[in-house]
Amino acid sequence: MDGFDLTGTNAALDEKIKRNYFICVEKCDKYAARTKIEGKKIMGKESGELEIEISYTPYIIAKASYRIIYLRRNRYAMSVPPDVDSVKILNRSFMNSDIIKNEVKVDAIEKIIIEQGEDVELDHKGNRIKYKDIPPHNKVDASFYEAHKREIIRPKFDVGDIIQQLRDKLVSRPHDVSRSIEETFNVDIQVILRTYYTGTFTTEDKEKKMRVDSVTGKLEVP
Repeated sequence: MDGFDLTGTNAALDEKIKRNYFICVEKCDKYAARTKIEGKKIMGKESGELEIEISYTPYIIAKASYRIIYLRRNRYAMSVPPDVDSVKILNRSFMNSDIIKNEVKVDAIEKIIIEQGEDVELDHKGNRIKYKDIPPHNKVDASFYEAHKREIIRPKFDVGDIIQQLRDKLVSRPHDVSRSIEETFNVDIQVILRTYYTGTFTTEDKEKKMRVDSVTGKLEVP
């Protein structure tokens, strides 16, 4: 068992999908957001009790990697000086009849390792973004994500479709495989949440909303 045994079964594809959750660092928390909205409310002379709702807009990062280790057959041509009548290479003897045009053919088993990866970085609308443009963020437990599912804006795409696109692009067993030893496909899904605080109040019998971006602290109309 020297790692070059062609007998036995091919390795099955080992696929792992991992999910990690993060939340962007806040410059403005819920209480500061309330103060900002209250200030605008007073300046505009709006009336009614102010209600603050929390929502989370996600960035979705998918980091995929594919790796295959396999054996393949090959044949090497080795030059032999013209005055050689016979030769022994790696415990195999080649007689004069095996030497053709000053070459001998040596059967070989090669171990090949192929590794490739692909990253997809999207905002919640499905637009491509750059990871460096995502605000600083800290990791949170999956329990945080589960507890706030209702407040998380649903992406306008299916994460499962993104995984399938990466699978289709990366997972490709070479045609020259004699026996696969290892084959893996791993995807790390990172969900990065950006918090928004939306204040709702009444003005002239009409409902009005103002929203604060927790990352920038800016007040905006949603």
